[in-house]
Amino acid sequence: MLRQMVLVGTALIAATGIAVGQPRCEAIGPKRIHVCVHAGEGPTLVLAAGAGQDSRTWSPLLKQLRALGRVVTFDRPGLGQSPNADGPRTPTTIARELRQVLSALDVPSPVLLIGHSMGGVHALRYADLFPEHVAGVVLLDTPPPSFERDRLELLSAEDREDRRRALAEGRLRAPSVVGRERDGAAAERWEFHGFPVERPLFVVVADQQDFGDLGSPEAQRSLWMQRSSQWLDLSESADIVVASGSGHMIHHDRPEVVLEVVMRLIDRVK
Repeated sequence: MLRQMVLVGTALIAATGIAVGQPRCEAIGPKRIHVCVHAGEGPTLVLAAGAGQDSRTWSPLLKQLRALGRVVTFDRPGLGQSPNADGPRTPTTIARELRQVLSALDVPSPVLLIGHSMGGVHALRYADLFPEHVAGVVLLDTPPPSFERDRLELLSAEDREDRRRALAEGRLRAPSVVGRERDGAAAERWEFHGFPVERPLFVVVADQQDFGDLGSPEAQRSLWMQRSSQWLDLSESADIVVASGSGHMIHHDRPEVVLEVVMRLIDRVK
């Protein structure tokens, strides 16, 4: 059953403040991917950061998540403490790299995947390729299919040109791997026919996404939230959760919402 919930508050269990020892970090495989395992009792939670971000983006949530299970964080090649890697940076490439990392760590499967923004697309590709290793998925404000194309239809011709110029300028300012990952994502169809439909999926959407000064912010936010519901078609056990008052960085703006959703996911897979 699909249902929509607007979370305006939460009463998290006090146990989510429990501190657990120092993480075990290492560089894995020929690409020397930096990964950390934060020990905890319970399921394995794998955190996938968004475009241009590394594992440090999860710092505000780590202490609480470690009270719910074992937490794995990693830096994709070219970000954080992982060196750059040659070749295409498609979601498929990134998902296969993650599979190699988790195999080397010998962490228990299946895992719970939590992906922010483009990290959500990487998580979906992982579930698509390795369904037997996935127990459930949380998407945090992951770009809806075709959103950027549909968004341009809301803009005037002049604004569309300004948008294209802003994207090009942003690419020049960002680390080179960000552009390579963007090209890789554009090269693949965002179809996930291998996603295990019986696995639970939570789609968490921000209702205060900042779309800049071009066009109507309200119209673009409405489109973002509407298109985000398309992800629900991947699973027979899917929910969409609106993070009220949050911008794109939901795990920073509304960490309590993320924790509550992860707790719900854990309950659902028991």
